[in-house]
Amino acid sequence: MKNLTLAALLGVLTACSQTSAQQNRRPAPTEAVATVGGAPITLAEVDDKALEQPAANFGSAKLSQALYEARRAALEEIVANKLIDAAAKAQGVDRAALIEKEITAKISPVSETEIASWFQANQGRLQGAPLEQVKQPIRAYLTQERMQEVRARYVDSLKAKTAVAIMLDPPRQKVQMVASSPSRGPANAPVEVVDFSDFQ
Repeated sequence: MKNLTLAALLGVLTACSQTSAQQNRRPAPTEAVATVGGAPITLAEVDDKALEQPAANFGSAKLSQALYEARRAALEEIVANKLIDAAAKAQGVDRAALIEKEITAKISPVSETEIASWFQANQGRLQGAPLEQVKQPIRAYLTQERMQEVRARYVDSLKAKTAVAIMLDPPRQKVQMVASSPSRGPANAPVEVVDFSDFQ
């Protein structure tokens, strides 16, 4: 490992970068970016889902980072769906029946107390609406949150039983170093840790 230290004017930032060959590599649409039980998921399949997401979901992120986040979210959803479909097939039931048994049936009901607590904690988001007017939307929102939590736990349990590999690499920024930068380690280290510090 090679360690380099630079004086900078802004904050403290640690960036990890790999070799330039890895940084500049772009996966082809037909290339597998994940496998579930040995079955490949291609980048084209991921992009079909990822590019449907609103750009606003990623705030002020750079385009490269926003695209990665969209792809990663889409990939996680595709993997989850493949795992659920495989589990349904293994149990000899249809997908809806499996979801009812393993997810829907395990969601605890939202109580009136929980609705009131959420209402009190989120007054600013409700624009002065009375509790009776927003009670059902709050119940639906909290129920949906619980469903997502139960589904995530179930998908994690399926991942523990099935070989899942994610090969989608995050974007990396190449950092140009100057010859006078203090450093430790070999010049050809496969990984560089670059530390930016403001000593003032």
